[in-house]
Amino acid sequence: MTTPTPSRWAQVYTFRAQDQAVHSAHRLIMFVDAILAIAATILVLNLHASTEVAAGPLATQLRAQEAGFISLLLGFLWMSGTWVLSHRQLRQLRGVDYYMTLFVIANTLVATLIPFATDLLAAGYLHRDFWVGVETVNVIILLSTFLSMLQSRYAHRRGLLLIPPRPRASGAHRPVALLIWYAVVALNVIAVIVTPWWPWVGFAIVVLTRVSALMPLGSDRKGLPGDVDLAPQH
Repeated sequence: MTTPTPSRWAQVYTFRAQDQAVHSAHRLIMFVDAILAIAATILVLNLHASTEVAAGPLATQLRAQEAGFISLLLGFLWMSGTWVLSHRQLRQLRGVDYYMTLFVIANTLVATLIPFATDLLAAGYLHRDFWVGVETVNVIILLSTFLSMLQSRYAHRRGLLLIPPRPRASGAHRPVALLIWYAVVALNVIAVIVTPWWPWVGFAIVVLTRVSALMPLGSDRKGLPGDVDLAPQH
């Protein structure tokens, strides 16, 4: 039986995920690390010497930059959380295909907006429009978390994990990792909704979700995929 000749369209493009090759994620990881490092460095631009502050003690000069220091610390917290989540996801993959690459690049693009969001946060600090900066941060973190969730779902369905999830019997629970993503997305949605009325509540929620991203999770345990044996070789 002869194999049918694919159409010219099918010869040029490969839209079906199952037809796409899986390749090493090494260069993609380097790209993401470089972009996030640059974006994190840009955060310091919120600090600047102000000519409107009269000369005085050092404490006076630092208080004039209070909003800038706070936005720098928070921005670095959110950027660090984004990097940790990206590192955890990518190190558990045996490789990436075209669509997984797009998910990672899109998430990286969203992360580059964090310096802009923290700049708005600093501009509105202790002002009536403080909620605008908080809402901007919340929306960016929500987009990033939603893309990470889709990325995790795609990796499970496409079979890109180093250790495939166990087959689920009928009625069995979803993988714990996906349930965590759903919960975090739900928290970020709540933060976006309540921020226009209670900006400090929305602010607290988004800080909590970023701090939780920096906590050592079960996927960081020794012996799991991505673990490197640093024992001296004899």
